Amino acid sequence: MRGMGRPGPTMSLEAARAQLLAAMRRLEPRFLPVDRSLGRVLARALVAAEDVPPFANAAMDGFAVRAEDVRTASSRL
Repeated sequence: MRGMGRPGPTMSLEAARAQLLAAMRRLEPRFLPVDRSLGRVLARALVAAEDVPPFANAAMDGFAVRAEDVRTASSRL
């Protein structure tokens, strides 16, 4: 097909990444109420003051198996 070439000059991924990073600037952290923080990222790690739930809990939603362990229908798990 004619006219299906690239629309402009191209550059390597590394050059594009370097150009993009050079144009970016780090924003200063802001303190916001939780209800105004949708779509934002944390400036530092947040650690809960207590465990929720307050006891050891291991919930299971399913099982993980290796394909080599269940190659036949008669495989026992």
